[in-house]
Amino acid sequence: MRLASLLLLLLLAGCQKDFDSQYAETERKVKAAEAKIDAEMAKEAKREPGAVSKSN
Repeated sequence: MRLASLLLLLLLAGCQKDFDSQYAETERKVKAAEAKIDAEMAKEAKREPGAVSKSN
């Protein structure tokens, strides 16, 4: 019974680490996407009113 409990705890600890690393990677990707969007919005805000956008 102790061995089974120990194995279960080790398995859960391994899953938690995997989840944490996946979460960190996803968070990094989201922050990179946010930075890109912010940069695009700042560039768009600097354009003169009435100018034609190349993205359309």
